[in-house]
Amino acid sequence: MTLTNLILASVIILLLIYCGRLKLRQQSKTDKMLQWRGPKVQVSNNDVMQYIRDTTDTFRPYLEQRGLDFTVNCSPESMMGWIDTDKIDKILQLFIADMATHATEEGKISIDINTNERYENVIIRIRDNGPRISSTTQFIALNLVNIHQGNLSCKYYEGQGNTIAIDIPITREAYTDALSDTPQQAMSFHIPTNIELHVPTIELPTPNAEGESPLEAIFHQQPTADQEYLQRAIRCINEHLSDSDYSRETFAQDMGSSVSTLYNKIRALTGKNITNFVRDIRIKKACQLARENPDLRVSDIAYQVGFRDPKYFATSFKRVMGMQPKEYISLQKSADH
Repeated sequence: MTLTNLILASVIILLLIYCGRLKLRQQSKTDKMLQWRGPKVQVSNNDVMQYIRDTTDTFRPYLEQRGLDFTVNCSPESMMGWIDTDKIDKILQLFIADMATHATEEGKISIDINTNERYENVIIRIRDNGPRISSTTQFIALNLVNIHQGNLSCKYYEGQGNTIAIDIPITREAYTDALSDTPQQAMSFHIPTNIELHVPTIELPTPNAEGESPLEAIFHQQPTADQEYLQRAIRCINEHLSDSDYSRETFAQDMGSSVSTLYNKIRALTGKNITNFVRDIRIKKACQLARENPDLRVSDIAYQVGFRDPKYFATSFKRVMGMQPKEYISLQKSADH
């Protein structure tokens, strides 16, 4: 067995173990598909396009090493939505691993991510020019997509390759039940305003027992190992704030861990994935720059906090702050007068 076959086999075995804990049930008579009766999706609000782009980029070194032509296109470039990042990771990993393992010479894999007209669903299309995707991969992926309340289509065209279409909802309303079971602390985390962006310390706030939230109470205690880890992670981002090429892999290396370990740790401590964690720190610094120098142009601020595209920066800024950067700057100017 070749190394690539071993990799695919390992991926499938791990996913079978993950999925094997769930029961199978018969869905409605109309579609007659099997679906697991198991854990609900654990969705969070993310930039869906950016997340999928970052996730698929982790496969790029392996695919390029195998000589495969790998492309990823998102339209629009940015779109906030509610997704279960764990399920999305596993679905993408399954298909890409299968395609890469059985790829022929001059193999190609392309991923196109779009939304429907009402921006209620995201459609992920994965295409290659290799042999038919295995039935095991299709079966596992189908059930993961079903858990995410989506639809999966797998088509093979003789001599041309596979076309995979994954259609999942991204609106908050689609996951009302899942969100009602999600701990509020994980859903409402914000980077504390008392964290100094350039100094690698956390200044603990003045104790206020009355009306104190659980999160505030944590920060009133002596720094814990988790706080120190979070502190160090924030310092890593700040040290590379203007570097738009600072990747998850480099971030993980700087933290002395694997990407998956870093992801799980950041998610557990903040309720956010790595992409949104980094984004929020960059936006927080952007606000600081705007306060200190309201005469700066939006594009200058964008570049200083690691955004290549000022338009994407403006979109991200509004998602986090609820207003456009120009509006925020105008407020700072008004406050100065």
